[in-house]
Amino acid sequence: MNEETLKLVKQALSIAESSNLKDEEIKMLIEAGIEDLNRLKIKTDLNSKLYCNAIVLYVKANFGNVEIKEKERSEKAYDKICAKLSLSKERIEGN
Repeated sequence: MNEETLKLVKQALSIAESSNLKDEEIKMLIEAGIEDLNRLKIKTDLNSKLYCNAIVLYVKANFGNVEIKEKERSEKAYDKICAKLSLSKERIEGN
């Protein structure tokens, strides 16, 4: 996880970049999202916009200050992106 990823996720959550109150929770969720993608055998690629979008959606689906409907939409979108990523041979570990 890098600072650019943290910045991107905070922006997606409408949290000011200068605010650091929720940084630890956000960092934990970013790492959990990366682990979840790794569990699905999807290669870590923080330079990929699709991969980063999956991380953002994972965080939005699990972050504490988001409405339930937004969490559900984010979770469904995350699942769809994971399915797409898992169909791409170059994004699967071992290929």
